[in-house]
Amino acid sequence: MTAIAARVDGKLTLRVVDKQTGQPIPVRMELRNGRGRPVRVRAKGIVSHADYFVFDGQVTLELRKGPYEFLIEAGPEYQTRPGHFKIKRHAEDSTEIVLQRRVNMQAEGWWAGDLDVRHRPQDLQLLMRATRVNLVPTFVRENVRGKCQQAKRTAKLPGQELSETILGPNYALDYRRGGGLLIFDEDVTGTPLKICQLKHDAPSLAFSETDNEPEAGFVALTPFAWDLPLWIAARKLDAVQVIHRHALADDVVDNEGWGRKRDRTFFPGKTGNGRWSEAIYHHLLNCGIRIPPAAGSGSGANKSPIGTNRVYVQCGDDFSSESWFDGLRAGRVMVTNGPLLRTKVSGHPPGHLFHLDTGETRDFQIALGLAFYEKAPVEYLEILQNGRIIHEIRLAELAEKQGRLPVLHFDSSGWFLIRAMTSTTKNYQYATTGPYYVESNYQPRISRRSVQFFLDWLDAAANEFAGNNAVLADINAAKPYWSDLMSKANAD
Repeated sequence: MTAIAARVDGKLTLRVVDKQTGQPIPVRMELRNGRGRPVRVRAKGIVSHADYFVFDGQVTLELRKGPYEFLIEAGPEYQTRPGHFKIKRHAEDSTEIVLQRRVNMQAEGWWAGDLDVRHRPQDLQLLMRATRVNLVPTFVRENVRGKCQQAKRTAKLPGQELSETILGPNYALDYRRGGGLLIFDEDVTGTPLKICQLKHDAPSLAFSETDNEPEAGFVALTPFAWDLPLWIAARKLDAVQVIHRHALADDVVDNEGWGRKRDRTFFPGKTGNGRWSEAIYHHLLNCGIRIPPAAGSGSGANKSPIGTNRVYVQCGDDFSSESWFDGLRAGRVMVTNGPLLRTKVSGHPPGHLFHLDTGETRDFQIALGLAFYEKAPVEYLEILQNGRIIHEIRLAELAEKQGRLPVLHFDSSGWFLIRAMTSTTKNYQYATTGPYYVESNYQPRISRRSVQFFLDWLDAAANEFAGNNAVLADINAAKPYWSDLMSKANAD
């Protein structure tokens, strides 16, 4: 329950500054009264959502008398500051809060995006700046179970885009019986519009019939969407959200609605949905499919702040909507709902493909950058090779070795990535780099077990949608792709 002040007893002006520059910075604030209830604040220049609000450097709070607790943060790159104060009758106080920046991702060429956001366009810029998110697509419309909802058309606002904050391409959400699909397209009259013409049980590939479809971009909202193997077989997807709107620490959606359900014996508890999502993605990689991971929070459709789940893309100094999506498709990414993890291997960011000649072996040394804040303490790091944990490194061990990670050996094709694991049990909270790829004799590694995983998936989908001839036709059309992949399998 949210408390709303019926009268004003006193005022407190807060000014939040960057420790290094001394300049005011936009922040996100949570405020609770003496009973622990969130307080809804009404003040000039703020944007409120759920149980928090954001402001640009300074705010004057008009409150009833009594004790208050607060939490102020500026995204994962900054220190988080908890605190408390007391309002007395007729008081007019002011205080300055100093936040220390622990890492500057932009200075290292990493730019954050949240691909699943649903706020009013006029609020987006401040919400993004307060959480250090650089790119957010503009929501246009969605089809949920055959019912269409459109965003209110808003004229482009003056000063809407800054050099560090971009409202990216228009996007629509096709969220019907096959699972969620994010469709990105600058042209609001093209592909995103067509989804409103589709019934709930129509095949999700129906959008491909539009004339401008090749210019659109497609990202799976969740990996467990029933139609994932169909989208892969049709070569439609640019990325898969491995951290998505189900994976929120304070509001975990503990199911796989409209998707293939997990076996809770192997993926139990509140972390199960997130681990299942990641396991599906790793099966794709083990099929020799080079597709990048992505992330989105669902902010605006739920209570989470923008950037709760985010994907960083390595763009260097060339940040634009086009360069960001180009970097995403190339796999130069890191996805996270907590820690900040940056790597280079032989000077290359994630997504790079290393070639080995026949019979050649190679050892890879991973250069690491790691940061985390109070809400996401890292417990250990993992190095994964072809989906298996090869090395687990505790932070104390990492410090003893002066940040140097173990060498990773390859004598055949495969992939590897680095993962930072937190100690939270509320949800599956972690960071992962995009994969690095290794190909021996220009042949990807294709696992029979992983290809069979998706062939079994198609059989399960056929049972799920028995009687829907249009859907079954799409499933049957996808089977030759996976059967052909099985014929090329070269690993267990």
